[in-house]
Amino acid sequence: MADIIVARATPPGGGAIGMIRLSGAGSRELCAAFLRPAPPERAREATLVRALDGENPLDQLVALWYPEGESYTGEESIELLCHASPYVLERLIEVCVAAGARRALPGEFTQRAYLNGRLDLAQAEAVCDLIAARTKEEHRAAIRNLEGGLSRRAGALRAGALALLARMEAALDHPDEDVAQLRGGELRAEAARLAAEARALAQAGARSRLAAAGARVAIVGRPNAGKSSLLNALLGRDRAIVAPEPGTTRDTLEEPVDLDGLRAVLVDTAGLREGCADAAEREGVSRARAALRGADLAVFVLDQTAPLNEARAALEEVRAQYLREQRPLLVALSKSDAASVRVAAADVGGGECREISSLTGFGIAELAGDIARLIAPTESSTGVAVNERQAAAVSACAEELEAASRESAPELSAACLSSALRALDAVVGGNAADDVLGEVFRRFCVGK
Repeated sequence: MADIIVARATPPGGGAIGMIRLSGAGSRELCAAFLRPAPPERAREATLVRALDGENPLDQLVALWYPEGESYTGEESIELLCHASPYVLERLIEVCVAAGARRALPGEFTQRAYLNGRLDLAQAEAVCDLIAARTKEEHRAAIRNLEGGLSRRAGALRAGALALLARMEAALDHPDEDVAQLRGGELRAEAARLAAEARALAQAGARSRLAAAGARVAIVGRPNAGKSSLLNALLGRDRAIVAPEPGTTRDTLEEPVDLDGLRAVLVDTAGLREGCADAAEREGVSRARAALRGADLAVFVLDQTAPLNEARAALEEVRAQYLREQRPLLVALSKSDAASVRVAAADVGGGECREISSLTGFGIAELAGDIARLIAPTESSTGVAVNERQAAAVSACAEELEAASRESAPELSAACLSSALRALDAVVGGNAADDVLGEVFRRFCVGK
């Protein structure tokens, strides 16, 4: 890390302020070649300077200098706040490169912060998650991990496995000395307890992946039950065509939405019924069933003004499917504003129900909250978010701990515990392999 790196730290496009960031020993001296006056020697003191392009003025900007140990990366750094002209920003980077810097790779600033001990690997990934956060829950989860939430959980798990391994190796290395001996049952019980903790932590990964990709929510029901009206109400705008004639929706319609802090994709579908009149409607029903199979949660819209027996068969079919596959199902009792309500929640036959009116907005916010609660935000009972890579590492740790809990030979148990510790290194760093670091930091944008 002897070289000085440079990159734009603000998004592309014009604007009032743009920032160029440099990091590496000698950053201040490098910038002194084209800034007048030279950057100040006092840490974090904002100073108005001019940037020169050869002998010509390029821009008037503010420079801040960070000495080694006091910057984001832990290295000597300079931040240049200039006007956000695309030309000025690119030309300023070219001037820095001409003075001896090189363009930074994606995530290289944060990678240097990790290598310099400013962040562990889980916190470094949280920086990337914070930048990408689009909803309240994603932001909250990223902040929690940036402040060390996942690191503490993984650290406690590692400390338990390490303590167990140390006791085991002490007993193996000094069998004749006065070392506290581990009985086989005690070892297996402790390894099993740690394995259960690791499994619980890994389970957070499934919820996190839903939040990252956008949970798929299928809106299904009989024709003319109010499915498209519900889609529009949840979106807060008229996206789907709504008409009194049944069978208006023939194809699936997908729209992203923020539901009470949960990123989701709503899928409006054709009405479920047998004996469709034409080929287009039959294909629509087929696509509705495919949407049901691919959804993380289904909302069955039940028209309260229609006889329940017309929809019962379709409802029970969806309920049986989702119960069998352990996926959540909500029943939305639509048209609650109508005077001719004929179906109540007690008639539905169990499960979660919510009375709504897409016309008046009654119950819509509560239904959005129900969906978010059932799918779950980015955190689980562990209180932290876990991405797919981290979940795979923790799952590998759990498998080794489970193997240790089953082994009767102390030497094999110790080997399993060592493998469990190596798996955890991929979560917070430590002895993480270069390919793991490459996988993590290539997710970042240039400049962070």
